[in-house]
Amino acid sequence: MSRRFLPALLAPSLTLALAWPTAAAAAPSPTLHDDNPNGKSGDWYTGAIPPNASDDKPVLLFVQGLHSDYTTWTADDDYYTAAYNAGYRTAFVQLPDADGAGGSMWTNGSVLADVIKKAADYYHVPQINVIAHSKGGIDTQAALVHYGAHPYVNVVHQLGTPNKGSELADLAYSDWTWWLAEILGMRDDAVYSLQTSYMAQFREQTDSRPEARKAATYMGAATGDDGWFSATWFAHAVLPGSDDGAVSLDSAFGLPYGIRAFTDNGSETLSHSMLRYASKTWEQVRPKLKLASAGWSEAGAAEAEWADAGLAEEADQAVRVPARSGDEAAGAIYRGGEVDGVQTERIPLEGGIENVLIDIMVADKATAVELISPSGEVYKPEEGEAVPDELGIFGKAVHRVFSLDKPEKGEWTARISGERDAYFLLAAVQGGVDLKWRADKQVFKKNDTASLQLATRSGKAKQTSLQQAALRRSGSGKGTALQQLRVHAASDSEMNVRFQVPSEPGVYNLSFEVSGVDESGEAFTRSVNYNFAVTDEDGEIPRPE
Repeated sequence: MSRRFLPALLAPSLTLALAWPTAAAAAPSPTLHDDNPNGKSGDWYTGAIPPNASDDKPVLLFVQGLHSDYTTWTADDDYYTAAYNAGYRTAFVQLPDADGAGGSMWTNGSVLADVIKKAADYYHVPQINVIAHSKGGIDTQAALVHYGAHPYVNVVHQLGTPNKGSELADLAYSDWTWWLAEILGMRDDAVYSLQTSYMAQFREQTDSRPEARKAATYMGAATGDDGWFSATWFAHAVLPGSDDGAVSLDSAFGLPYGIRAFTDNGSETLSHSMLRYASKTWEQVRPKLKLASAGWSEAGAAEAEWADAGLAEEADQAVRVPARSGDEAAGAIYRGGEVDGVQTERIPLEGGIENVLIDIMVADKATAVELISPSGEVYKPEEGEAVPDELGIFGKAVHRVFSLDKPEKGEWTARISGERDAYFLLAAVQGGVDLKWRADKQVFKKNDTASLQLATRSGKAKQTSLQQAALRRSGSGKGTALQQLRVHAASDSEMNVRFQVPSEPGVYNLSFEVSGVDESGEAFTRSVNYNFAVTDEDGEIPRPE
């Protein structure tokens, strides 16, 4: 869990932004190339030619992120205006997401590859530069590597791209969130493809191919959020390490041959959504844009960029996708299910907790939520701000939030009252029992044995046990209990969990509770969601249908 849940962060902070011209000329509306008369997917736009345009500046193609359309780049504080005033010729793509449900990198990559070629032909240039936000960077990789667009692109600049996937996508398929996800329509091919185990195989399929290194790829990332109670704020409890509220730094910088361009903006931390604002990042992206020179060659262009960035050694090495890097903290408690009447959830909190932030998400604003302390005091929630989730996974939920400093120890009760609704409860704990876990790997052959190691800080817990383990196959319906979990307790504070993975290929989430008694004899619990995949006879994970 990220450190951003510390109570000190509730105080307002001053930030420093890059200077941004106040008198920038408004860019004329882009011109539509209506190549799909039956929808938006495959349509594309060209921006107006700036009066200061010149052939010594590359053509820029902008690629939006998940569940977005081309207006990502033309709305307020937009990259189109910035590029127009700087003299760049531009193009914009409409991916399948513009027509409704998000597409996987395979669907979107095929569409994008065609538009890349069309944009280069339209402007009569051999190569263009791509600027991609969020999942648009994954779609760009698919277009270049798997759909033949690499000869047409010499520079890619990613802004918050989940190169290793996102734990938010994993959680969307977990046992706790299943009911709420069903009501909100949070799952589609795009979210499926962003699960971390699926992305682990995509990295193997993509990074080992020579086409992956034809373009120099820059990676921009961030570590902020959109404010107290926003969708990007709650995501800090789910994502490991530093993150931008949708993508962890580890994932944003997860391209082994990518070049780290920037993190945040000077002294100002940025959220995932802010990365696409011109006033925040354009001046950091602009120096990386390059024209394909007459002496450009596929063999040398990207390698020269890697050498400049001190990455020449990595450019010569075979690509290896590691297992999950290091221990992962389990500092949250998850609950979830249906609501039709009154539903209660018990939340045991041990002593020594500095702060707990409880976010109860529902679909219906009419659903009432309250929190009751062990001594009977009733707490009413704050309402979360309506800030869209840039990964489009939990943004539609109604957030009801409680912040408790040094909470009373004992069993708390959440009471949720509503009709035909669902809830997901996330309690982010600071202090108390420190649980960490590690998995050997995420991608298996059928009937392999998976192994997880769990440990609490020495002296902080005893009598640890595993509870309520449930397994769900992503894309399927009802979850099933996993009966064959084998737990070996090395000590009161360490466990090794082993189980045989299913024989049916697919992506799975194993959701379970780790419960026990701390050194003071007080009950505690923490939640773990382990995302893994099982390959078919050809070594492939089934693609989204």
